[in-house]
Parts: sequence; C-alpha cells; structure tokens
Amino acid sequence: MQFDRKELEKLLALDDESFKSLARSIAAAAGASPQKTEEFLQDPNALKRRLSRISTQDAQQLVNAAGKEKSQEILDLLRQRGVDVGQ
Repeated sequence: MQFDRKELEKLLALDDESFKSLARSIAAAAGASPQKTEEFLQDPNALKRRLSRISTQDAQQLVNAAGKEKSQEILDLLRQRGVDVGQ
C-alpha cells in the first residue's frame, strides 16, 4: 500500500464523528489497544493536526511497519469507506 497525501487530506476533512469511527476501525485492524485508541480520540482535532504534519516518508514507514496483512486489512477498510487508495 502506498501512502497518498491527497487521500490523507480527505480523511482529515471528515467530520469528527466520521473520523473517530474510521480511526477506531483502523486501530482495531492494526491491533491497537481500544483504551489507547480512545485516549487519542478524545481530541480528534489534535490528532488531525498531528496527522497533517506527518511526512510522506514517515507515513510510508508506518504503513510498511504494519506488515502486509495488516496493511491490506486497512486498505480494504479504507476502500469500503469510499477512500480511493489506488491500485
């Protein structure tokens, strides 16, 4: 899965509830702790600001670190939500 800055911008433009719902789904697919996920989502605007500053290289490293299977789960989830992730 390749990181696409344009698609990140679309995710960041989601309303808070949609963003939080998607973030929960991605976190669950990645195996993140539900408690930690909720801590991060207490202030969705702060999380959006942090994500908006991530470099393309750092984002790609995160995608790669998730591993092929987890990355595919997340990719499928994004596609189901209507995010054009290409290929």
